[in-house]
Amino acid sequence: MKKNKLNSGADKKNTIKVEEKQSEQSEQTPVKVDLLDDEEQGFGGWLRSSDGLETMKLFVIANSIVMLTTLVYPHIQVVFEIVSEMIFGTDLVYED
Repeated sequence: MKKNKLNSGADKKNTIKVEEKQSEQSEQTPVKVDLLDDEEQGFGGWLRSSDGLETMKLFVIANSIVMLTTLVYPHIQVVFEIVSEMIFGTDLVYED
């Protein structure tokens, strides 16, 4: 195979040196890390922690109690009215 004149030995060494210098410079520059991308920062990181997990469990339980109370309250009110009528009698006052 014939050697290409553009890739002679001396030129090849120069290109290698230039590439090595560029890689050395890129290694020296510090990489900027965005704090929002870090998994241990922000709400996601807190939620992954044991404290966040326990707080989320507490929130789910409290939210379930509030929702059940909201949905069941009208029915409980009717049951209390029926029981009070059975115990105390009807409080109807009819005046004709």
